Amino acid sequence: MKNYLEVVEGKNGWKRYLITTILASAFMLLGSIIYIVAEMVMVAADESGKAYFDFDSGMAVGVNANLDFLLSHIVHLFWIFGLWIGIRFIHKRRMKSLVTANKRVNWKRIAWSFGAFSIILIVPQLIDVVFNHQDYSWNHVSLKEYAFLVLITFLLVPIQTTTEELFFRGLLLQWVSKKVKKPILLAIIVGLMFSVGHFANPEMNKSIILVGLDYIVAGFALTYIAIKTKSLEITIGAHAANNMLLALFLTTDDSVYGSIPSLFKATNPEPGANLIWTIITFIIFYILCRRKIKKEEAANKDQLIA
Repeated sequence: MKNYLEVVEGKNGWKRYLITTILASAFMLLGSIIYIVAEMVMVAADESGKAYFDFDSGMAVGVNANLDFLLSHIVHLFWIFGLWIGIRFIHKRRMKSLVTANKRVNWKRIAWSFGAFSIILIVPQLIDVVFNHQDYSWNHVSLKEYAFLVLITFLLVPIQTTTEELFFRGLLLQWVSKKVKKPILLAIIVGLMFSVGHFANPEMNKSIILVGLDYIVAGFALTYIAIKTKSLEITIGAHAANNMLLALFLTTDDSVYGSIPSLFKATNPEPGANLIWTIITFIIFYILCRRKIKKEEAANKDQLIA
């Protein structure tokens, strides 16, 4: 199996990686500014007088949650466009090279990852609902609101998660891997980069240490899986599954998704328990990924022999 970290396509000196990183980040910043301006316009257009812009958190409060959720993806649309410009014209290679070194992206592997990670997330969540049902409440959403949320989630959340994967475990991981060869150290470095980008999320207010560790574990695990599976396909599927399930089924008032009309609301989330579940989840997922890759390699060998 070819390794997507061993890039042979295009031009990939450190200066080009630096320029592309700055360019993509600048586009992300531009998208963030446009999003903030859009939020301010929503607040100004609100006739109830209840909406306002919280300058401490940088978020609009009291606006239409679905519309705000939709507009928040402006950031990632600009981000991935800036990344595409850098890869296409500075590195002179295809975006596919951030995902795999093979001729084509393995969409079956992405779908498998999405399904497997979804099951791993859903089963323990259902168990927790049974034994701690008092910590969950029905969100009393209307069919119209939820249908709009489903549309946004399926169309835009995969773009959001894939953009983060392409930037952190694509561009940055390929760059750092030119100097750092040990998988664990490489996963720690890039995993921390990914985690730090989430430290501004409002859920950090629950517990800086525990929620911070939760992001660090997830960042390390996803990065290590990408390194060991030699492509970005599995982490693209898993990341999309995580964020889409959260958006559709479970939210909290102080999460990054805010007051979107998910089906359920967690009324008493426990950061310590969440951290433990995150560790268990990724251990199980890593074991499944190893089995998946071994089966693929065995099948490829059989085809070559035949």
